[in-house]
Amino acid sequence: MTIAVHAITKNGVALGRRLVELMPEIELFIADQFPVKGDEAGFSLPLSSHFDRQFDRFSHHVCLFSVGIAARVIAPRLKDKRSDPAVVCVDEQGLHAVAFCGGHRGGANELCERVAYILGGQAVVTTASDCAGTLSADMMGAHLGWTLDPEFEKSITPVSAAIVNAEPVVICQLSGEQSWWRLPEALPAHLELTSDIGRLQQQEVRAAILISDRTGFEAELALNPQLELVVWRPRSLYIGVGCDRNTPQSVIERGLAQFMADNFLAMDSIASLASIDLKADESGIIAAAGRLQRPFKTFTPQILEHVTGIENPSETVKRCVGVSSVAEAACLHASGQSRLLVAKCKYKYEGFNMTLAACRGEFPKPESNHGKKQLRCHKPMKACPNRPIKHYLFHLIVCEGGRCDVPGQTGLAHHLRTLLKRCGLARGDRRIKVSRSHCLGCCRKRVPMVIYQGPALAELSVNHGLWLKRVDKLSDEQWQALFEALASDTSLKQCLPAEYFSPLEPTP
Repeated sequence: MTIAVHAITKNGVALGRRLVELMPEIELFIADQFPVKGDEAGFSLPLSSHFDRQFDRFSHHVCLFSVGIAARVIAPRLKDKRSDPAVVCVDEQGLHAVAFCGGHRGGANELCERVAYILGGQAVVTTASDCAGTLSADMMGAHLGWTLDPEFEKSITPVSAAIVNAEPVVICQLSGEQSWWRLPEALPAHLELTSDIGRLQQQEVRAAILISDRTGFEAELALNPQLELVVWRPRSLYIGVGCDRNTPQSVIERGLAQFMADNFLAMDSIASLASIDLKADESGIIAAAGRLQRPFKTFTPQILEHVTGIENPSETVKRCVGVSSVAEAACLHASGQSRLLVAKCKYKYEGFNMTLAACRGEFPKPESNHGKKQLRCHKPMKACPNRPIKHYLFHLIVCEGGRCDVPGQTGLAHHLRTLLKRCGLARGDRRIKVSRSHCLGCCRKRVPMVIYQGPALAELSVNHGLWLKRVDKLSDEQWQALFEALASDTSLKQCLPAEYFSPLEPTP
């Protein structure tokens, strides 16, 4: 995210500097009738010339002037909501922050709320689904890292219209996290949730959302030609990779694309690539994972040798690398599953051999089932007072108390445990433990969290005793960066904005 803030009045300059204090990623532009300080940049009016140079350089813009001025300057530059920068307008007194354009896809709605919070103003969001408190067809999975299938982009508008107008819409979920509904209210009655894709073939269904890591539904969906369909691709597939040493990136990518196509799996649904740690420096796999923008995880032979669910063990592989399976074992362990989705497949291109296998990650049901509270039943625990506490590197305690009164916070600890499993930090020597509290004694911080280090660290960590605030606003990507920083004992201040840290009073 790159953010530009533009100020043209004295009060606007003051507001911009307040934002910079808590959002260091901002680049502040000030009209040249005012002196600049430090890293601030001056510009000459008219605004249109300034935006000619800067509009496409940034993904987000905060305009510290009226919506009317923004409309005249920015409207001619807008091309497509899928690629336009997000624009937020703030009046020069800081009373209102308005999501002007790019509300959903561009991220203006979230930025609008963040800016309003910092300035102590009111966020003004005008997108229909947000105002109605209902589902957003083009944003429902964004916070989970899901991807919209571009082949179905044309249906976003009619499906969104059906949702806002309370017309029947079917949501068919076949894979991925079930925590996409974040409001405390129950899912609206006109939205039908199912796991039966056959429901989309029925003629009375005119608008639908499909959540799936599978492709190749064209023949089935052709039975209902009037259907308007939006398709989300969750990150639910773990791909195990084995290959000859120094296999080029082009060969890895060609084999991966062929494997996914052969098995009707969506590339956008890959959660991570996985292999044995002998391949940790395999440049072809590393580069392929980088192009996909997905992690590449490797595991020791000792771990892979004891994985259950392997279907095609090989004595030849065992003689070469010390384990009977690489691709199958790696994806099984990475996904936490004991059953393969696709068993080992072999490919050979340009003289290089590679094997690929796939598992589908399973995601637990959220503590609140789309707004409807459920009682969670736990198996009775046998008393074991002498059993040691399970190892953890850090312990995160998250407040879920009602006094904080933040919509969508319920179930946050449960969601964080799911993310930790996805990151491979829910067990092992880098395990991070998450607990929820009903009160941490600082409700004014609005969803606070405190971090304590475990006994494994010999020296006091810079993150020990650290308090964060408003952690419900962190994205999944920010949480994953936070977890990785803790696992490597790196200061969280290097990966999170200052606005999330809560200062402590000095020792009396």
